[in-house]
Amino acid sequence: MAFPKTEDELAKAGYKYENTSKCTGPNCGKDIAWYRTPRGKRIPLDEGTLEPHWTTCPDAETFRNKNRSER
Repeated sequence: MAFPKTEDELAKAGYKYENTSKCTGPNCGKDIAWYRTPRGKRIPLDEGTLEPHWTTCPDAETFRNKNRSER
């Protein structure tokens, strides 16, 4: 199944909008729409395109490494 592409598709798939913020990556700063997945996890989506932010963020690897080291 493909990832939902519109707000209506996200809602029908069980995603719930939470809030909007800016990426804290030093080379990014994009607006992010935060959603809660059907399994209860938070997911950052690029505002407007609703694409997972980790696919477009130039600092994505920095966040991945940070999260792994905290586990």
